[in-house]
Amino acid sequence: MSAPVMPTQESLKHRVSALISEKFGLDEAELASGATFDELEIDSLILVELSLILRKDLGIVLEEGELKSSFTLDEAVAVIRAKADRS
Repeated sequence: MSAPVMPTQESLKHRVSALISEKFGLDEAELASGATFDELEIDSLILVELSLILRKDLGIVLEEGELKSSFTLDEAVAVIRAKADRS
């Protein structure tokens, strides 16, 4: 089984935004606004679910607590990208 192909930073941002929008019913424009996950009412349970989806879809393993509700989408994508680059 081959490893998943890592998307570019911009496509990763779009993919994470689309996942959150699709799975949790948030508007992608709101995610791109620079608001924190807290401000968008994305709680730690949603972030854990997102981590599990990223592991399944992209093979990116995030430890509990690496995604924080105080992050913006850009900050979360930076953490995800850095983790993917280390894999």
